[in-house]
Amino acid sequence: MFSHSIAAGLKNTLPEATSIIGDQIPDTYDIIIRFHSAEKLPRTDLVGYTDPYFVANIDHQISFTSIIIPNTSVPVWDDEEWIVRNIPRNAKLTVKLYDKDDEKLADDYIGRFVIDDLINYTPPTKGHKILGAFARNNGRFHLSIQSMRSSEETQQLPRYTFDGPCRFSRHNSLAIGRLTMLNADCVYSTWKISMRRLSFFFPPAQRQHWNTNYKLARSIFGNCPLALVSKSTIKIGHKVLYGSTIKHNENGQLNNADDLWKYIFTDNITQRIKPCIYTYVIDDYTWRFSETGVRFFTDMASKHALLANGSEYVRYAGEFHLRPKYGWDKFDDEWELVIDNGSGTYAPDPNLLTNLKELLVFNFPGLNILTYDFEDPLLKESKEQLKLAIEKYKHITPTIDRLVGRYSPETLNECDDETCAHS
Repeated sequence: MFSHSIAAGLKNTLPEATSIIGDQIPDTYDIIIRFHSAEKLPRTDLVGYTDPYFVANIDHQISFTSIIIPNTSVPVWDDEEWIVRNIPRNAKLTVKLYDKDDEKLADDYIGRFVIDDLINYTPPTKGHKILGAFARNNGRFHLSIQSMRSSEETQQLPRYTFDGPCRFSRHNSLAIGRLTMLNADCVYSTWKISMRRLSFFFPPAQRQHWNTNYKLARSIFGNCPLALVSKSTIKIGHKVLYGSTIKHNENGQLNNADDLWKYIFTDNITQRIKPCIYTYVIDDYTWRFSETGVRFFTDMASKHALLANGSEYVRYAGEFHLRPKYGWDKFDDEWELVIDNGSGTYAPDPNLLTNLKELLVFNFPGLNILTYDFEDPLLKESKEQLKLAIEKYKHITPTIDRLVGRYSPETLNECDDETCAHS
């Protein structure tokens, strides 16, 4: 692996585009694509306008999905920027537009356009014509592209390396929230964060295969009828928990560790960092995670296979929790992230924990982070302290946990007839 100093030294943005003169044609380029707006989009429903979003890809090697702009025929994407490193000179961009419909299994297709020459791009005066079915004109799209030759440093990155910005989406599920009952507003949240230079820190050759020694994993990925049913169920669950929707999604951009604590880990209602355990997977482009727990539905919603959408491979997986850097008696002081490789489904190589730390620090500068093998006694000690903090948090925070704890099946089974009669 390349030294971390190379990764740290590379810049977040590109200098001004340079012209290409004569025969000085480099092998690879770095580009910034800024997606601006569309206009005159057709209606696909009888009531209201479209809820447009787009999916862009370069040579079918790397893709970008925008946020959804609700109820408009003239969407404006204020901050949709895409930085990609080390692409070939003849790279081609394809953009497809869709109309989001939360009630349908598939979104309506609006149309597409293609840019064959990204490096010498000149924007059309009236924008790109969006061609729908049967070559129908379905509006115009506006974007800008800035390109330059790849430097010696960026040439060391894998081809088609995503390099920002680091964006997040949070999906809030009311249905799963009523089953898990983790908070007072009965919402179960899942997070997806795009990670810069992921293939640099976790090369494709080092992907983690599902754990063939784990019985539960064999029931999902093995060659048996049960595995087919399990994988289909997992994919449905993944779509419910991570699919973008019009009403129940939050989106934003993360620039450093402070943004991570503020926009991801601070509870919207209490404005405090909640002590809990998360399960996570890192796939080819994103870091996905959700809160886990011992209750049945919480445990099911946070399974690694579900987070990974039934994929046989991940870049990495495990659990993490948050804790005050100077002890739980200083609850509002500086925090740190404690992350491990505790996934029975994928059993990640502990030797890659260093890669994991470097990836997170690179994406979130200033992040306090500790990595542990899941069998490390220090990790077990930290989780025991976390359990005590969770109990304390329940007593000072108005959550539905009190009601659930009082009337849970475990509680009812443990109490005798006389006690239950007075409950």
